Amino acid sequence: MLANRSALPGHWSTAALVAWLVALAAAVYSIYVLRVERRPDAAPSRWAGPIYLGSCLAMIALIAAGSAVLRARGQGDAVPALIALAVGLHFIPFSRAFGLDFFTRLGIALSTIGAVGLVLALTWTLTAAATAAVLAGLVMTAMIAAGAVTAPRTAGAVTAADSR
Repeated sequence: MLANRSALPGHWSTAALVAWLVALAAAVYSIYVLRVERRPDAAPSRWAGPIYLGSCLAMIALIAAGSAVLRARGQGDAVPALIALAVGLHFIPFSRAFGLDFFTRLGIALSTIGAVGLVLALTWTLTAAATAAVLAGLVMTAMIAAGAVTAPRTAGAVTAADSR
């Protein structure tokens, strides 16, 4: 998000930064102040480690190979959208590995943004790639904040009633 926002036209770069900072503050507050508890129904599978490692290695391979292809074709500016696509795809197996449907929703959202950005960058304007990367960063941060807000709280967590 931060690396690509300068490619956005006009004041969109500043608007994206402000929106991301708000989402980041909400995520930090939701996670560290409201203190999310671990859900008992969300136990990692015994394959969590290998799934995580394989998913990360596949993401790195897709980024490396895809970037090489795009650069060889003179379309290196489309790489940010490819990265958003790869990051999104790498989250999808986490749902099964860690027992959290959140990762499926996150992965689908990010990979869709990345895929649309990549197609638009290759067929219309390269600005679409940077826009997809920025949007993916915003969506990921906002989804983390929203997921933390709706998650169960640990004992002693601050609630809205406590803060009045």
